[in-house]
Amino acid sequence: MRPYLPELTIRDYNTYLWYLRGVRWQMYRSYGLYSCRLQQHNGVLFALLADSLAGRPATCKAQRLPGNLCRKQMMCQTQGIRLAAQVEVMLGWHKLQDRRWDELPLRGRLRRAVDRALLRGAYEKAVKENPAMERLFGQEQEQAVVQMNLNANNYTVAAEPMSNIYGALYSTLATDDLGQRKSMRYIGSCIGRVFYLLEKAARVEDDRKVGRYNVFLVNGINGKEEALENARRQALAAANDLVRAYSMLDVKLNKSLIDNIMILGLRHAVDPLDAGNQPVRWELP
Repeated sequence: MRPYLPELTIRDYNTYLWYLRGVRWQMYRSYGLYSCRLQQHNGVLFALLADSLAGRPATCKAQRLPGNLCRKQMMCQTQGIRLAAQVEVMLGWHKLQDRRWDELPLRGRLRRAVDRALLRGAYEKAVKENPAMERLFGQEQEQAVVQMNLNANNYTVAAEPMSNIYGALYSTLATDDLGQRKSMRYIGSCIGRVFYLLEKAARVEDDRKVGRYNVFLVNGINGKEEALENARRQALAAANDLVRAYSMLDVKLNKSLIDNIMILGLRHAVDPLDAGNQPVRWELP
């Protein structure tokens, strides 16, 4: 999930880049340079939400970027940025385990072997720092195995493991207010459902070739385009539900930036708002 760039103000654009660099720097500082390859934009949203819901303003200062000699402005260590670094490492590690070895080509097997060797230390350190989060991933994996064994054809049931883990992760970002925590859990569940549907739709042909469970295949959808169209319809419904829950949040900081990500950014990720336009470079020279 990223902001929708055409509707982003310069102030919010800079804030997002500062958080992006801050999360990357935190991953480098805590888990080593190689862990930075696991960085996704989801971690930036985690950091933004954690700090903005709690009203914690982050300090911005110039530091050297990991892997080069440039010094650029970035957000410094906050609770949200530290949590985002942990989430990025754990999510990235578990994603490495998602595909079976026999499904990967030789090049993919070699890359996974290198990643597992070089990232294991970062993963184990993140688990020691936040064992509760690792238990969430373990529960999600157990639920996913159950759904595969049942060969479930209900999209909601099939997406439930990922919905549950994202709901639990996002609920930890909320303050102690019960209403906010409940809204954040629902928002995370919607995001998890969107991610699951789009990911499974994109992999439907590969899963068919290797005989792997895919909820679209169980429902008789064998083509990638047909699966993506079906996934987009369901994902848009989940995104609309997310917007209703998001409107009840009390966002104390960076509201316009988070509005852009939650409303326009997610909508654009599901069904591009400017499909005919050329891609835009994120970081301006």
